[in-house]
Amino acid sequence: MTPIELATLIGDVITQLDSKLSDPDFPMSDPDWQMLYAMRKHLDDLQRLLIQANIADGNDAYAGLTEEITDANADLQTVIKDDAKVTAVIGDLSKMASVVDQILKLKP
Repeated sequence: MTPIELATLIGDVITQLDSKLSDPDFPMSDPDWQMLYAMRKHLDDLQRLLIQANIADGNDAYAGLTEEITDANADLQTVIKDDAKVTAVIGDLSKMASVVDQILKLKP
């Protein structure tokens, strides 16, 4: 996965989160809404940093980390539409953010 593909994947996740957060049946007063919003903001910040970074996608560590993100994204896609699984969504988002943090540490 190239850095641009990774940034696009993160952007797609952010769009899905925006859709979930705008659901009228999911009130802003819900603690889970607050957590999803915080995760959305964090992913947005990470995406911005990733675009600014100059990380070679040929790096072996990069390849392994993007595979972890792909796996977390696959898990996220299975649970994000199910309102009862917000905790699982938060877990997948946390994993994705953690891996992007590791990718950013690869910056030369």
